[in-house]
Amino acid sequence: MRTKRTIENLGSLNKKAAAKLEPFIAQVEAFLAPKGVTVEVISGLRSWAAQAALYASGRTKPGRIVTKARPGSSWHNYGLAIDLGLFKGGIYLDEKKPAEADKLYAEIGKIAAKLGIEWAGTWKSFTETPHFQVTFGLSLAQARQKMESNGKDIQKLV
Repeated sequence: MRTKRTIENLGSLNKKAAAKLEPFIAQVEAFLAPKGVTVEVISGLRSWAAQAALYASGRTKPGRIVTKARPGSSWHNYGLAIDLGLFKGGIYLDEKKPAEADKLYAEIGKIAAKLGIEWAGTWKSFTETPHFQVTFGLSLAQARQKMESNGKDIQKLV
């Protein structure tokens, strides 16, 4: 059963992105269920202000660096990316048992690849194992330009 958070975050996405990511989440849920693990979509569309706050973490604000993406440089800002969270027995594996989470994400990454979804766990610099995105062949510069010309409507992006 999907949580309110997952439903809201999937609902925040560009509709074409959601159409690719929702079946992916269903496959991930089916893969994780026998392991007693549940998945939540903990982030979907992210405002530029929210991205700025994340970018400040570990730089101008206390904490660790959690992103290399400045506002406008994250696919979350365009409704084309999600971050997942893995839970087992009420424990947030990403935080409390990262080695276990990373093993599961490696398998989830294989599911994503079969569906044409990019997994940030394969990135060469700053891997983000919970991050998945669909860019429809756009570059960030193209996405930014389309958003500026369409009134910042993520639904008109692709």
